[in-house]
Amino acid sequence: MAQSQPTLMVERNRLARLEQSLENRLVVQEDIENELLSYEYKLERARESLESLHQKYEESRLELAKAQQNYDSSPNVDTQRQLTKAKHSFDMAERGVDSRSRRLKFIQANHGTLRAKLAEEEYAITETRARISAQQETVNQMVKTMLAQAEESERRAALAKSAVRLDKPELKTAPLQEAPRPEVMPRPVPVAAEREVDSELLAYVQREQERLRKLLADENSENRQTFNSLELRSSGGKRLPFEFLGKDQYRLVTTVDAGRQTYKINSWKFRRTVPAEDGDTRYVFVFDARRLSRPRLVMYPEYALKALN
Repeated sequence: MAQSQPTLMVERNRLARLEQSLENRLVVQEDIENELLSYEYKLERARESLESLHQKYEESRLELAKAQQNYDSSPNVDTQRQLTKAKHSFDMAERGVDSRSRRLKFIQANHGTLRAKLAEEEYAITETRARISAQQETVNQMVKTMLAQAEESERRAALAKSAVRLDKPELKTAPLQEAPRPEVMPRPVPVAAEREVDSELLAYVQREQERLRKLLADENSENRQTFNSLELRSSGGKRLPFEFLGKDQYRLVTTVDAGRQTYKINSWKFRRTVPAEDGDTRYVFVFDARRLSRPRLVMYPEYALKALN
């Protein structure tokens, strides 16, 4: 039992890491879905605009043909002026169609890229859920084995105790002698092992760092502060204020408790898993409030940032 405990703890930590990875992937999936919604709106508007410009192009082409016919049948100052105006309108309509066609292709390409990313993320989420299921079964089997071993050990101990009671000979009592005191050896000082950082966690943190860097560097987006006060409340009841970074991004760093946690930010609730080995570890929280209907909470251990640097 004592030998099995560390192995069980390792497998439970592995399970918690997988759950944490799934939660991170779900955040990424939600972000892609939000961006897709935005591009679907742009795509619809671009198609409507191009269709409208095609109608104007066709109208200007007919006007040009009519003006050319009028000029050919009766060349004068008025028909010349009408022809020049019709040519200018046709050129502008042609440029408009060309410009909107290129814009539509650009939006369609980005929309296709996002759909491919979403499909990849959905596949990875399915795979991660399958791994979680398999890992949960591994943990369950280990617990069952340990319980069976414990029951067998108790049964053997009970049998041995009964046998000793039955066969115990009468012994003459001897004067008690003080047992020698064992020599107390100093406890070795544990050496802190360097923590291994999961490659998937590193990739997630790197992607989020890059996203935040690009967003804060964008001079075209609005730099507003939606909340005068934004607080994080953990399952333990701690209330901590966020720091405003700009562009509706808020950040704080605090220690976390291990296990399944519920974090409340104003009226929003987020559930996250913290592995046992990350208990009392400093975590970075980033709250993305650009879409108040579906805000994002990103969180990861601070040691992952140090591993990136």
